[in-house]
Amino acid sequence: MLSLLREIWGRVQEDIKSKAGDAAYGSWIADLRPLALERGTCFLEAPSRMACERIQRLYAPLLEECISGEMGTRISVRVSPAPDAVLSDDLEVSPTRPVVDECNKTSFLVLQNLVEKTPGLPSNLFLFYGEAGVGKTYLLRWWRDLSGDRAVIRDGLALRKAFQIKVRDQKVADLEQELTDPRPLVIDGVHRFSRHRRAQRELGRILKARGALDILTLITSRWHPREIWDLDPVLESFLLSGFVSQIKLPGHSARLRYLRALEGSAARNGRASAVETLARKVSGSFRDLQRAWALERHGLQHERHGRYLQLIDPSREFRRILDRVVERLGVPREELLGKGQARRITRARQALAWLLVKAGLSQAEVGRHMNGRSRAAISYCVKTIEKRMANSHEVRKLVEGLL
Repeated sequence: MLSLLREIWGRVQEDIKSKAGDAAYGSWIADLRPLALERGTCFLEAPSRMACERIQRLYAPLLEECISGEMGTRISVRVSPAPDAVLSDDLEVSPTRPVVDECNKTSFLVLQNLVEKTPGLPSNLFLFYGEAGVGKTYLLRWWRDLSGDRAVIRDGLALRKAFQIKVRDQKVADLEQELTDPRPLVIDGVHRFSRHRRAQRELGRILKARGALDILTLITSRWHPREIWDLDPVLESFLLSGFVSQIKLPGHSARLRYLRALEGSAARNGRASAVETLARKVSGSFRDLQRAWALERHGLQHERHGRYLQLIDPSREFRRILDRVVERLGVPREELLGKGQARRITRARQALAWLLVKAGLSQAEVGRHMNGRSRAAISYCVKTIEKRMANSHEVRKLVEGLL
């Protein structure tokens, strides 16, 4: 497809030059480079940010007209800056700057409006759905960190299990009281409630109560509510009453930006061609991209554990969370990272491990930073604290308050 695009791009040059004028063509259009043709969109690369912005604003319609005329079908044009135009300390992708393209732009703008507390939003319930690895959880965490709201983030599977335990022990009222807290609530993976009708009914009651209190609720799902298997009709109807937005697999421009950020400075020199080729070949999720990049770049047989965007500094993230745990739980740093088995120290250590894994560190990384503990030891800490959180409202509130 790239060879076809280059051939077409070469054939339309004279037409573009005659319509744009020799001066404009020489100043702005002559140095454009075709990258890919995907989903009816032609992706071009400009040598600088200024050229990129000017061409997209002034000459995109002309380019679309000429390319569409040559191909015999409607083609849109997207122009991006070359990697050389991005400073090494100003990556286009970072934990505070998510990848945004046409596939997730609607969801991003909605969350941005929530950050800015724009009045007149259509609902207090927002549901974002899409395949695994498209960045649903990442976007919601970006919103949480940027908005400053101390939102409660609950994993869908863990929440379903908590409902089942409370129903068994006849203590559902405790969970209801917790989940109708006036703080924003994020339920990450409501599709995990599939087939569990009793838990679905309890969740529906809580969502209805939050709606009546006008409390913000954000939900992610792997599927559209109508596609979740064996979903209670009342819960389905309530989920559909909110704002529902799909996050699709990333397009070419998003894949290219993500891979360039993973690659780092090498994407600006000898590895530029390999990165562009990988962006064209791999059309899956961000998780698929990371796996393909790791295999192609380092020959790894397994990708690192993690969610969308591993662009974090593990050491910095460890220090930040460690300081928070030490300060809020009043546990000495030396004892927390040491070998002591006192109950207070052990529970604080379990909370620290859980928080670090939630922040995106792999269990192996957590173990290395916690004085060389094994991955199995960290896994045990995480599972133990999750079990305690499912059984105790107080423990869950304490640990999640550290997020």
